[in-house]
Amino acid sequence: MTDLTRQNPERAKWPVHMMYNPVAMSSNDSKISVRMIAKHLGVSPATVSLALNGRRPTSFVTVETRQQVWKAAKEMGYSLERLRARGPLVDRIAVFMLSGPNPQYTTTVLRLCGDMNKLGVQVLTHLTSSNSETSAIVADHVRRHDVDAVVFVGSQSELPDVSLPSVYIGEVPYGARVWQVRSDNLAIGRYIGEYLWSAGHRSIAMINADESSLPGLRRLEGLRSTWEERGGTLPSDHVVRTKATVSLDTQLRAALPQLFRKETAVGNPVTAVVCFNDWVAGHVLKTLSALGLSVPGDVSVVGVDDSIYASLLNPALTTVHVPFDELGTYAAQLVLEQAEHPSADPRVIIAGGELVVRESSAPLSSGQ
Repeated sequence: MTDLTRQNPERAKWPVHMMYNPVAMSSNDSKISVRMIAKHLGVSPATVSLALNGRRPTSFVTVETRQQVWKAAKEMGYSLERLRARGPLVDRIAVFMLSGPNPQYTTTVLRLCGDMNKLGVQVLTHLTSSNSETSAIVADHVRRHDVDAVVFVGSQSELPDVSLPSVYIGEVPYGARVWQVRSDNLAIGRYIGEYLWSAGHRSIAMINADESSLPGLRRLEGLRSTWEERGGTLPSDHVVRTKATVSLDTQLRAALPQLFRKETAVGNPVTAVVCFNDWVAGHVLKTLSALGLSVPGDVSVVGVDDSIYASLLNPALTTVHVPFDELGTYAAQLVLEQAEHPSADPRVIIAGGELVVRESSAPLSSGQ
C-alpha cells in the first residue's frame, strides 16, 4: 500500500528558521533610513531595499531607479557597509487566494503569514474572484515595486502572468516549471483505492469536482489506475462531476438515486463512494440518509482533507489527512530560497498524508 507519509524525503531538510533571518534595513545608530530615502525619491521602501541590496535581477528594479537610489543614499549619508552585511532579500510578499476554493487553505495562509511575520516579512493578502483580477493586482504590485514575491494559494489551471519570484500552493498544469508546494493528489487517489479494494469493495463511485479541477482529475486518475491494476473497472458513469454554479444538495439528490437504482438493477450495487473532499462527503452522508441507505451498512463513504469537522459528522468520516498547515511553512521556505537563488531551477515540495479510518467506512460484508 502506498505510504503517503514518505512522499517528501526533503521535509526535514528545510527548517524555516535556518534559511533566512531578515532584519530591519534601517540602523539604530544611523539617522538615515530606507524609508527616508524612499520618501525623498517618491518611491516605495521596498524599491529602495531592492535597489540597495543589489542581489536582485534588474527586471525587478530598473537600472535607472537603482542608480538614483544609490546616488541618493550616498548623498544622504546612508551606511552602505552596514547595508551590505545585513540587507534582507525579502521585505514584503503578496498572497493571493481565489474566493470559493477549499476553506482548508485558510490554515495554509495563516501558517504562511505566521512564519513570514516571525522573520520580519510583511504579508499582503488578497482574496480575488478570478484569475484576471489576480493578474491585474499582481501587475499593479509590479508597477509600484512594493512587493518582493508572490504566493498563489489554490490549484491553478491557468498560471497568472507575473514577473516577480512566485510560489504556487496547489496543483498546476503538467509540465509547468514553477516553484510549487502541493499534496500528492495522485497518491491520495491510489491510497483510497488500495484501502477500499483491500476492504473487499469492487463497485465504487466518485463524487468529484468539475472537470476543470486539477486535484479532482489527479485523484480520479490515481483511483482509477489502482482499480484497473487489480482487475476492476471504474466506469465514467460512476463518476459524478459537480458544478459550482448549482447547489450541491440539488445535484446529489438527482445523481445518487440514479446511480444506486441503475447498479441495483444489474445486481452489482455500489458499495463505496469516494468524495472529492470532506465538505462534499458531508452532503453525501446527508443525501444517502434521506434515501434510506445506511453508512457504512449499505455503502462506505470516504473523503479527503481531514477537516476539523470530519470526526463530528454522523457517522464520523473516514478521510485522508492533508497537512494544510505544513503547506504554508513549505511555501515560506521556497519564497526565501527563491529570493536567495533567483536563477535556480524551480523546486517542488510534495507534502505527505495519511488515511484516517473512522466509522463511515467498513470492510464489505459477505451479504453485500
